[in-house]
Amino acid sequence: MLVEAIFLAAAFEILPFYQQKPDYVALRPLWSCEGETTDVLWPLFTSHRDWWRCCWLVHEQDNREGGYQFDVLPIWWNGRETGESDCYWGLFPIWGRHPHILAVHDLEFCLWPLWMRYKMPRPSEKRWLATNAVLFPFIHWRDDGAWGLWPVYGINHQRESDHRYALWPVATWAKYREDRDTGGEGWSWMAWPLYGQVRRKRERQDLFLPPLFSWVETHSRLRVERGDSSPDMRLRCLWPVFEWEDSARRDRISVFPLWEHVVNYSYADGSEVDDITRFGWRLVELLPDETRVFPFWVGRADDAYFRLWPFYESSKGVDGVRHGRFLSLFPIRWADGVDRNWAKFWTFYEREETPVDVRHSLLWGIFRWRTDVD
Repeated sequence: MLVEAIFLAAAFEILPFYQQKPDYVALRPLWSCEGETTDVLWPLFTSHRDWWRCCWLVHEQDNREGGYQFDVLPIWWNGRETGESDCYWGLFPIWGRHPHILAVHDLEFCLWPLWMRYKMPRPSEKRWLATNAVLFPFIHWRDDGAWGLWPVYGINHQRESDHRYALWPVATWAKYREDRDTGGEGWSWMAWPLYGQVRRKRERQDLFLPPLFSWVETHSRLRVERGDSSPDMRLRCLWPVFEWEDSARRDRISVFPLWEHVVNYSYADGSEVDDITRFGWRLVELLPDETRVFPFWVGRADDAYFRLWPFYESSKGVDGVRHGRFLSLFPIRWADGVDRNWAKFWTFYEREETPVDVRHSLLWGIFRWRTDVD
């Protein structure tokens, strides 16, 4: 085996503080640039092609069609939608307008929560519904006739159902119309915290001391199409401590937070997709192609990734080259900002394995050598 001292022409580095290679340069921890991403004292400042952010609170984004947006969350924002001439802005909680924020559209407010108005899409009905709220969340009304004086009384309309409440959440009830994507025609009611029922064409549910105990039977079209007339079933007993499910999409049994076993099935043909066992909620996960013991161990069956935290981490790229490093203190894989700006300070040894040789770097490149693959 040939072992020789070698300095790689593809990379130049000065201890952990400076590194330069094709498409990447870093003066750590002050500055780094990789491709179209530039960091300054990460995570203080990051820019990427058409956007930048500072402290995760100040953000600006432009696009080539003339739209832009600037935010100082949650206090101020302004911008312009692509293809629009009018600008929008907001000074929370005084006044504001925003075309889409979180899950709502065309949001307007004045002295929030005194008044606000927003829209939500109804794709199945091919229309938008506007909601007005005064002293949110106490008083609201909507274009389709829904309204509420929370928590005294309220009415809500959906595509296939009409929901009502009185002294929420003490009394709630609903009527359902036939719909191909839900449990079908029927009704439901609940007197919380004592008892509740759902009786629909393809669904039957009883809730005792909800949400602690419940039993659900649902007639799934997937099982019928596969020649199985038995219903999907789910039992919750002192939820979330115990849960059991037998359905067309998955089989699951959970004793939270100690143990869980899940088998997921394909929506198309019912074939098994994966078989997962978990211990300690998600601290230990046994998957068909990967074993995880957070944060200490990750190992893949195809050998594409391995981590023994906090000592060693290795991964194989799409080009077949394997990269490894010691130490690996950050417990989450593929944290790009950490890798660009901080990981080098505790990475004392690195190796790069190709089909023909293995290249080693010790103490930030002070010592380098290469070994041929036999």
